[in-house]
Amino acid sequence: MGFFRARKDIFIQEGMNMEYKGIIITGTSGGGKSTIAGRLCEKFKEFQVVQAVTTRKPREDDLSNMYQYMSKEEFDKLDKDRKLLIKANYREDYCGITNQALKIVLDNSRVPLLVLTPESTKSLEEDSKERGEFKYFIIFLDAPDDVLDSRLVERREEINNNVEKQRREDRIYGKNCLYAISNTDDVDIEDTAQLIYSLWGYRDIGGMLPKKVIELMVKCGMLLKNAEIKDKVSGASFDLSLGDQYWQDGKKRDLDNTNPFIKLKPGDYALVSSKETADFPRDIAGRFDLSVGLFCQGIILSNGPQVDPGFKGGLFCLLFNTSNATISLKRGQHYATIEFIKLLEPTTPYSGKYQGKDGIMAYLPNPAEPSVITKIIEDVDALKSAKWWEKTMPLILSTVAIVVAIGMAVILFVIRE
Repeated sequence: MGFFRARKDIFIQEGMNMEYKGIIITGTSGGGKSTIAGRLCEKFKEFQVVQAVTTRKPREDDLSNMYQYMSKEEFDKLDKDRKLLIKANYREDYCGITNQALKIVLDNSRVPLLVLTPESTKSLEEDSKERGEFKYFIIFLDAPDDVLDSRLVERREEINNNVEKQRREDRIYGKNCLYAISNTDDVDIEDTAQLIYSLWGYRDIGGMLPKKVIELMVKCGMLLKNAEIKDKVSGASFDLSLGDQYWQDGKKRDLDNTNPFIKLKPGDYALVSSKETADFPRDIAGRFDLSVGLFCQGIILSNGPQVDPGFKGGLFCLLFNTSNATISLKRGQHYATIEFIKLLEPTTPYSGKYQGKDGIMAYLPNPAEPSVITKIIEDVDALKSAKWWEKTMPLILSTVAIVVAIGMAVILFVIRE
């Protein structure tokens, strides 16, 4: 943390204000907000949870000193005296955070962690933006429905239509958050805490993502979906694997165990897919290029390699065989490498027609014909294998006829002039 402290000192010396004054950890019920907040504070002493006030009864998973439990009358008095920074009604209970609780954390020179429901976060965001004061770094935690249900059952909470409705509404808000983490049971809590710590540390820094951050983000359901990490991440890039969908000779095709190869003849091309799909935050862009091994064989990647910030969907590229030999590409092989660039600040996410599309047909509005170069090569090969006068005589006669016709046309044009 010496590096981050040094950066903060520089900002203070130069009279600049840090953009964020704290972190909001929000997400679906059962997403693990309190657990992650507690682990952050245990692992990194720079953080401190801002104590909340609530009218609900204590739960077994409540962290020590995270909540101050009170009656409805006591909560109403805090609200009436305007001592609440934020308040919310959640499942017939009231909860909130007082201005004094936030001040205590700031006075301790700690980074405030506010554990809030999406509804409370949205309310605080809207109220603060009206005054131009919203300076919170939002992390949204979620998990698949079956995982959330099992966690709620462990907490002896009823799963009903209201819970499911609230979950859908929470996820709608989560789509607008800068970072959404998949906090499943398969993800180590240490990795989730380390990722949030890293994201906070790099919050005002731009540049290429290093290996450690790429691994953490992919593990926690960001950057790439359907991605395996082992032996895939190098210093600052990720090795993409050849997916099952591809387009060749005017047809959509699929690779499987019985047909695992794409064969590119000399001069031929194919539109290929990655096994991995993109899930980029709106402050991260990507660039990918062909593997060195395929490039040295004579394969080139002929489309633009940039992936826009906020893009979610399939990754496709056009491969062209410039060599004079047939080249085979195997299902799942490393064929391209992608790098990730963090922007200096979040931008408007990609909203084009390919957003959310992972099927190859969505990228082909018009039928693609087989390569013209391949057809020429096939014609030349056929010509070589036949008697030259049987194949070339019609071509010669046609050429002579065209030349004569052009000559006559020129003569007639001159005469008219």
